[in-house]
Amino acid sequence: MINYQPKIGRPFETFTPERRKAILLSISKRIPYEIAAESNGISERRLYEWLQKGRKDLDAGKDTEHAQFAQSIKKIEEEKMYEHLTMLQAMPERWQAHAWILERRWWKYFSPNAAIVEFNKQLERMLEDKDQGEIDHGTEAKELDTESD
Repeated sequence: MINYQPKIGRPFETFTPERRKAILLSISKRIPYEIAAESNGISERRLYEWLQKGRKDLDAGKDTEHAQFAQSIKKIEEEKMYEHLTMLQAMPERWQAHAWILERRWWKYFSPNAAIVEFNKQLERMLEDKDQGEIDHGTEAKELDTESD
């Protein structure tokens, strides 16, 4: 008798060139990531896993398919932002629609709270650096104070 162990998980590869191309096309048409992913047969969570892997690969200097995919999405986002910013300048009498899209789609950069979001991001980086022991200005300052006594 043969001991058959069925494989757990999806029986096919989801990170195919065709699926990536379709997702990139959807995102280039300003389709939300959730809809772009689900309409192409994957979950939004899977899409973000791919992007996270791509960012890690880029940070490590690896030129992988995931890294290229993440870079392609960043390029699309940059192009769409540029289009709206250009239209704001070109049509000053009809700026509201483009400002609305910028503020809602890329709220981290264009919302009234963008400065607060950026400040919080910098604080998080500083705390991560401190946790990793890379920067600890407080300890250095205390050491300098005790040396001067």
